[in-house]
Amino acid sequence: MTGPLVGVVMVHFGKLEPTLGGLKSVFEDGSEIERRVAVVDNSGNFKLEDPLPNLTVLSRPDNPGFGAAANAGLAEIDQDRACTCYLVLNNDATLQTGFLAAAAEALEVGVGAAGGPIRNAYDPSVLWYAGGGVNFLTGTVRQRRSEGAAARRRDVGFLPATAIALFPEAWHEIGGFDPRFFLYNEDVDLCLRFRRAGWRLRFEPRMVSGHFIGGATGSHERSPLYLEHLTRTRLLPFRGPAYRVYLALLHTAYNSIRILGLGLRYGTLCGPHVSAVARGHVHALTTVTSTRPTPAR
Repeated sequence: MTGPLVGVVMVHFGKLEPTLGGLKSVFEDGSEIERRVAVVDNSGNFKLEDPLPNLTVLSRPDNPGFGAAANAGLAEIDQDRACTCYLVLNNDATLQTGFLAAAAEALEVGVGAAGGPIRNAYDPSVLWYAGGGVNFLTGTVRQRRSEGAAARRRDVGFLPATAIALFPEAWHEIGGFDPRFFLYNEDVDLCLRFRRAGWRLRFEPRMVSGHFIGGATGSHERSPLYLEHLTRTRLLPFRGPAYRVYLALLHTAYNSIRILGLGLRYGTLCGPHVSAVARGHVHALTTVTSTRPTPAR
């Protein structure tokens, strides 16, 4: 093989239809790119009526979380370390044709990961991501959403794991996703570790994808699942106990206001949404002094 070989992993959770649509977009991408594709089934309900070529299905009914599932899927399909590009996808992401070729080309020397414009699949005229960065003052992510930003090829500070291309050497160097992140913030952590290791993050306008936002987790309606897991790992991507203490104080104030707001909205401070934020924040406070395990190479 002389051309690029892309290893694609889609993490399945929830309804089957979005995953099947995402897989269809991967196989129908017109890029002249050889591909190996894996679905990691975190729900235990993935099935196909007709087999697809070069598709591996890895069953994980124990649901280890998004990042751990992506790690397992890439390890399964690239045991011989032959892939020249990895691609990790949400199960509610779809690729526009040409995405795979653009992804392989974007991983030039020094680029550890690449991503592109992500459009709201419910309304493709709406941009959900057009580049972004990490705000270290608040410990949160900011995302651009303008058409002008979506058209500019450049290095950025943050790439969502919705549809992210990864340079295998860089991926193995930093140890992949940290499995302590069950859901949300694993991409913030991954991007910061790439940057600390000297790898650049590239925004490539030709890597266009769609995202059925909240299709699996209810994030569009601020579900308790979304609220808890977004809150519980807020501090983990950041280094330094003193800095984490600062963020813990800041987010304690923010989550206190959020809890009051949710209490007013739902008429109770004992409802599932309030409880989810409270549980998540209490867990986050326990991570102030935690350290990341040494990654397996």
